Amino acid sequence: MTAGRPVPIHPLLLAAYAVLFLYASNLGEADVGQVVPVLLVVVAVVGVLLVGGGLVLRDAGRAAVLLSASVALFFGYRHVQILTADLPVAGRPIQLVWVALGLGALVLAWKGGRALRTATRALNAVGLGLVAVALMTIVPHELGQLGRAEPSQVPVAPAPPPAAGGMRDIWFLVFDRYGSAESLRLNYGIEERLSPWLAEQGFHVTSDAYANYSRTRLSLASVLNLDYLDALPRGTSVAELLRNHAAGRFLVGLGYRYIHIGSRYGPTQTSVLATVNRTLNDTSEFASALFHSTLGPVIVRLTGGLDTRRQLQLDWARFELDALTRTLAEPGPKFVFAHLLLPHPPYVFDEHGQVVPDEADARRSTAQAYEAQMRYLDTRIQALLDPLLALPEGERPIVVVTADEGPYPARYEGNPLIQGPDPDFDWTSVTDDELRIKFGIIHAMLLPGVDASDVPRTMTAVNTFRFLFQRYYGADLPLLPDRILVPTADGGNRDVAGRLGVVP
Repeated sequence: MTAGRPVPIHPLLLAAYAVLFLYASNLGEADVGQVVPVLLVVVAVVGVLLVGGGLVLRDAGRAAVLLSASVALFFGYRHVQILTADLPVAGRPIQLVWVALGLGALVLAWKGGRALRTATRALNAVGLGLVAVALMTIVPHELGQLGRAEPSQVPVAPAPPPAAGGMRDIWFLVFDRYGSAESLRLNYGIEERLSPWLAEQGFHVTSDAYANYSRTRLSLASVLNLDYLDALPRGTSVAELLRNHAAGRFLVGLGYRYIHIGSRYGPTQTSVLATVNRTLNDTSEFASALFHSTLGPVIVRLTGGLDTRRQLQLDWARFELDALTRTLAEPGPKFVFAHLLLPHPPYVFDEHGQVVPDEADARRSTAQAYEAQMRYLDTRIQALLDPLLALPEGERPIVVVTADEGPYPARYEGNPLIQGPDPDFDWTSVTDDELRIKFGIIHAMLLPGVDASDVPRTMTAVNTFRFLFQRYYGADLPLLPDRILVPTADGGNRDVAGRLGVVP
């Protein structure tokens, strides 16, 4: 470098920003432990390309300009595509912008001199500014997590008395966004057929069951810890509540083997309590989400592959469904927990379990795609339960078939860039039907040895394990008042149970 020439660090900063932006948009959904390795790998790869380009061109400044343009294209393509989807400039005009960006980088690299030095300083400043903006969101969040409760401080369920008559296996099966009959009728105009079949097999079906929260992590953390989140120790992270939950500690303390069937959703991929953790691989959901937000999926499709998100859904769905089937032969007493992102999108299956190609999937309506995936899931659930239902009454397990939340109403679909619901959705404007769609869930329990008259007619998800531990183990866990909580602008929650006819 000659005197006065700025060090071109902007490709590294832009690459870091791509990772940090996704994390800042998904605080609470991703874990910093997932983010840091991805950040280091991305920056290291760009760093190697920068050094290699500098050696080839014999000028790091020229290589950096070309590399920054490539980084912007690779990591920004999907962002710009989504942000401009409803604008007149969508499609070819945007593609022309990318061409112009590339040509501009080529011109700067070719000219060099003062223009390149000025551009380098400007790009360095822009990169530093973007990283700083992302960190202004991330750092306060992470500092707030420093005082979180350690696992030993997370509340545990009361120690139960010795179980009389042996301990039945427990299967707790959570099917993501499997709505109640009313939810699916209102949102998609389709019929929910699994609950009637479950009722015929002796399950107690709560027809008007509701989740207590609108998001997976909040809903499952509440259910697995037998309480509302505002009643748990302040500072306890939701991720910790999912990995080290009261229901698991209660059952492990009784002597159960805890078999955890991991999902592609990071917080439920493993549990520190589990005797056995079964997962497909170690690729974090954050790494997958980052790749999907880039130009990478476009390249994969052009080379004939399945859309990466749909391929990920396919691989994990097949793994979990097959892992559950294999678990039938495991010795007991066992507690089996599985969180399956089905019928949750992406929609990859038809009603027979065949993979729907990307092109055919694009021609389906959301209702058609959801129904097909749900119908296939129903057949797999029935096949899993058949051997359990065939057992003698004294050996039958306790089985809970439920969901964490209902499907998204149209207005709550969210921003596909951040893979989640709209963070700015105005819950003060939500209609009663939208509440029924989002919070209505399938909920059925096989309760061998329990009289049907002892089962509450209505019950929200938070009371599931309270009821089970009370009935089967004599635990002093009275049912909680039913609350249905929607987020408010000030970060709190508002109970809307009364609007749905749920009496606390």
